[in-house]
Amino acid sequence: MLMKRLMLLAAIALAALVTGCAHPISVTSDIAQIKGSGSKVNKTVGYYIAPEERTREVTTGGGGGDKVQYVLYRDLEPGIFKAMSEVFTNVVQLDSPTDAARLAKDNVSFVITPKITTNSSSDSLLTWPPTQFTIDMVCKVTDKSGSPMKEFTASGTGRAEFSEFASDHSLSAKRAAQQAMSNLVKALEAYPEFRR
Repeated sequence: MLMKRLMLLAAIALAALVTGCAHPISVTSDIAQIKGSGSKVNKTVGYYIAPEERTREVTTGGGGGDKVQYVLYRDLEPGIFKAMSEVFTNVVQLDSPTDAARLAKDNVSFVITPKITTNSSSDSLLTWPPTQFTIDMVCKVTDKSGSPMKEFTASGTGRAEFSEFASDHSLSAKRAAQQAMSNLVKALEAYPEFRR
């Protein structure tokens, strides 16, 4: 009887340890697959990501009561840079969105500041990798004088089933990132003010 109770307590303790864990994943895209139409805007665009965003860890839901954790902006930044490079002839990373001297020095026509949110979940009660992952970007745009322009959005959704993510726990997140970067290219190309 005592042995059964000890085994039950051990099982409860083990369940408490493994339930609610935050497992690391990456939210990256395949840079080589990010393509534009080929008709580039002959201008320089700058983009700004705050230093604290670059290092901020984000936690969203996984399966089995667990969560996943990732450094969102750090993971997505190479894809954002590539998407912009597919649309503009020159892209620069800015330390400040309002540094007039730097904007003039680099001849920046527009500044884009992305605000990114994510969500994830899983249909599984037994495995932690998310089967569903979404990325939503709202891009604030200003002209070279700092005047605000119309915002635009780009989103991505990724799904992965157990048989697929057994070898890549980040698969749904990577699929969402790939779709989001593809949609970012489309949104940039469709923004009429960039080509005026």
